[in-house]
Amino acid sequence: MMKPLRLLVAAAALNVTIWTGVAAAQTVLVRHAKPGETIELDLNATKVATATADAAGGATLPLDLRVNNAGKTEIDANIFIDTCDNLHRVIVAERGQPTAAQQPGCERREITGLYWVRRVNTLVVDVGGPNPTIMLIKGEFSLEPERTWGAPAGLVVFGGGGLTQLRDAPLIFCGTGSSCAKNGGFAYTAGATLWLKRYVGVEGSYMRPRKTTASGSGDTYTFNSDLVLDVITLAGTVGAPIGPVRLSAKGGTNYHFGTSTTKETINSLSQTLEVKTRGWGWLFGADAEVWVVPTLALYADFGFAGVRGGAVGGGEARLDDRLRFLMFGVRVHVGR
Repeated sequence: MMKPLRLLVAAAALNVTIWTGVAAAQTVLVRHAKPGETIELDLNATKVATATADAAGGATLPLDLRVNNAGKTEIDANIFIDTCDNLHRVIVAERGQPTAAQQPGCERREITGLYWVRRVNTLVVDVGGPNPTIMLIKGEFSLEPERTWGAPAGLVVFGGGGLTQLRDAPLIFCGTGSSCAKNGGFAYTAGATLWLKRYVGVEGSYMRPRKTTASGSGDTYTFNSDLVLDVITLAGTVGAPIGPVRLSAKGGTNYHFGTSTTKETINSLSQTLEVKTRGWGWLFGADAEVWVVPTLALYADFGFAGVRGGAVGGGEARLDDRLRFLMFGVRVHVGR
């Protein structure tokens, strides 16, 4: 004769999840109880375990049928929940066996269904709602909440390095020279973004672009030129958070401090020219960040800045160029 059907899903309130682990023995987990509440576990009419709900309302109670039920390793059982003042009682009753009498002041509810309680199963009982529910888990189950995180709001500081390039400065430095070697160094940046919401914020940063250098010669002359910039930016930023990833666009302004130096030798005569510039320009860009843990992200930042300004102290010299930048680095969320 076929065994009776073990009912795994009997009502809309009943959730059944199958996991792949293997439990060492039967375990009953209770969640969403009141912190500090007493949790009791009965097998038929006998109390076999007691626990106290932790700060998250969870409790773990062992249920070993071999010890508590005359060496059996599995049973078909009905599940009852008694709700009393500061106490929840979980009753696992083998089919056809009596249960302890309901105590005064307690309300007993049956979770509809017949459950196959065995060595590899874990019973997860949720007593948080008006009607208790149960999950019958094959294997182990953790009451710890799944750790997830997303792109945060609040203060985020960052630092990184990468590549920058001025559009016009190298060409201006080289002019019509018959040969001209250009190179640069490493660019770096640091700053902070205050995310008022996860999708809108204000960013301020400092950037030191690569030094723009050029050296060359003609028939009767040689020269060496360089341009050093310090750039301060202020921008509004709009983000699109997608879980731990945030894609952002920003626009704003920048203020630069520039020093241009040229040393040239014509025949046997040498001279050095130095010009300092200051001024405001525009800024726009886009970036992407991935929060690998709740407080740390990796990011890439790409954009353009108009570097404009006149000579310090007056004069006709003026800088009007366009800076491209591509930065990589880390961001750290400060505070909660």
